[in-house]
Amino acid sequence: MKFDVRAERLSMFGTFGIILIWNILIDIFGFSIPSFTITLLIIVVFSGFRFKFEVGHEQLLYRLLFFKKTINVRKLAPEDISQITFVRKMWVLKAVMINVKNGKKIRLMELYPSTAFDYLTEFADKHEVDLHKTRDYLRLENKMDK
Repeated sequence: MKFDVRAERLSMFGTFGIILIWNILIDIFGFSIPSFTITLLIIVVFSGFRFKFEVGHEQLLYRLLFFKKTINVRKLAPEDISQITFVRKMWVLKAVMINVKNGKKIRLMELYPSTAFDYLTEFADKHEVDLHKTRDYLRLENKMDK
């Protein structure tokens, strides 16, 4: 099953980066058409990045896309995963952290549709991957069920 992932860090760094670049370009060009055009082009480039996550029968796939072209694919077999942790972000957002034995952990925030969390739980149970739900996540899960 395929899911969309919200790019939390990319949007945060993109916003600060655009503000910084805008200030630098204004210092160089002043309030002119080239500074506005370059900033607009950078906004279009940043908005082209997307993340996709797929839960398969035997592996997890994490994809980085630029518009519709795949740039990077990370395949995780059950043997590569040390732990899957369900956490709560902010007040009402569910998130998942997949700890990988060799490499950086994968943070997934706001998976669409929200059934992704159920699929990940089934995947962890099926392949006997260590699964941990934080106390805050369990409270959020109970609130959502009511």
